[in-house]
Amino acid sequence: MTKLFNLLKGKKGLEERVKQIQEGDVKERNSLIKEYIPFIQKNTSNQVGKFIDKEDDAYSIGLMAFNEALDKYNEGRGSFLAFASMVIKSRVVDYQRKQSRLSKEVYLSQFDKNEEDTVSDNLLAVDGFEATIETKLDMMKLISEMKVYEVSLEDLIKESPKHIDTRIKAVEIARYIYDNPAAKDTFLKDQQLPVKEIMDALHISKKTIQRSRKFIIAMVLILNSNLDTLKQYIIGIERRGQNET
Repeated sequence: MTKLFNLLKGKKGLEERVKQIQEGDVKERNSLIKEYIPFIQKNTSNQVGKFIDKEDDAYSIGLMAFNEALDKYNEGRGSFLAFASMVIKSRVVDYQRKQSRLSKEVYLSQFDKNEEDTVSDNLLAVDGFEATIETKLDMMKLISEMKVYEVSLEDLIKESPKHIDTRIKAVEIARYIYDNPAAKDTFLKDQQLPVKEIMDALHISKKTIQRSRKFIIAMVLILNSNLDTLKQYIIGIERRGQNET
């Protein structure tokens, strides 16, 4: 009954317990983790796509992710359980990718630490972004916004320009749309690129626009947002373009 009561505590009660844990209460940490094992198993199982028991490696990943969430949570991130769920999903995805031995061009919600210059080399490279919770939260928001334009993460990975010159041109198009009120209004209202306007204004062929269409859409959405961690990628591309002119 005590466990059930704790699980049913209101938002304020749970967040207060997390704060107590962050202040060094090891006993409370162990108690809360034990109470939320069903939550950890459920979220881990949902990501893996099958029921995960305590003997499974993925369960250990989920457990460590929940513990990580206890350390990194702050009230500005919303509810703790929503934050913990995101961290668990992120860490399990990292684990799955390592298991399948993919090192590059994987889901953008997975990032490894590397030098800043690498960001400009490939949006889809694991090394392209620092592995921070903030970046992953931004990526989740972008994925949600792209759905309105019928662009999936898989689409973005598959169709993003591989050559730097093509990427520079695509970002230039995105910047034009964002900076031009009429073009941006068409983009947001019709949920599609104002192709003819772009062709006339930038003297670019329709084929060039269509080839990078989904990538351009993603870049405009980033520019028209508060996704600051992802905007650094665009800044890097524009900097490369300036250096090459």
